[in-house]
Amino acid sequence: MSNTIVITMAGRGSRFYQAGYTVPKYQIEAHGHSLFYWSMLSLQHFITADSRLVFVCLKENNSGDYVRGQCAALGIGDVEIIDLETLTDGQATSAYLSRGLWRDDGPLIIYNIDTYVEPDALRPDTIRAGADGWVPCFQVPGTHWSFVKLGDDGWATEVAEKRRISDHASIGLYWFARGADYVAAYERYFADPAHLVGGERYVAPLYQQLLRDGKQVAIADLDPARVHVLGTPAELANFLAAAPARL
Repeated sequence: MSNTIVITMAGRGSRFYQAGYTVPKYQIEAHGHSLFYWSMLSLQHFITADSRLVFVCLKENNSGDYVRGQCAALGIGDVEIIDLETLTDGQATSAYLSRGLWRDDGPLIIYNIDTYVEPDALRPDTIRAGADGWVPCFQVPGTHWSFVKLGDDGWATEVAEKRRISDHASIGLYWFARGADYVAAYERYFADPAHLVGGERYVAPLYQQLLRDGKQVAIADLDPARVHVLGTPAELANFLAAAPARL
């Protein structure tokens, strides 16, 4: 079944502008390529000829022409752009607003444009058989991630945002076996305002709803050296200071 890939890029990138950058975050170049390029390269093994890519953008950034041009250069044909008039209350909502373009019975991936994962570390053939959800993780310090706790059988037992319930931190890619599962989980989970974290609707906690519904969620445990987080000027500086990234 062909997949839908949703790239959420509907923020203002304020920290980068404050740091002196003069273009939107996704256009910033590192090692000869834009952050947009590095993010899309991460998905090399997930983007197929029949994939649909949906880009959720902020209208004021005028992202459409840039995104279409980049996708054409990468040979991506089925591209949809959603331009939001205003900021949303979180990535989960930004993705949800594009649901009319999804293939409900096919796999759904939600990703961003400020993380680069070396492509061979991120492959669909590593998704555990029978998984309804899949969260690639890495083991890094800090509490500012989404975390997945595992049972003795290797399946997830809990998923939390900004609470270090385990050493397995999400890299920021979220896979659902069916797009319709995401829609149902979003509508049921966030019906309770207490499920917002700091006023935001995050994607990771939606797996809690899947678990409550008896579904199975798996992870991948990636080598941290192969995950390059580029969401802040400091993280980008670390990437730039390192040896040129492997293509």
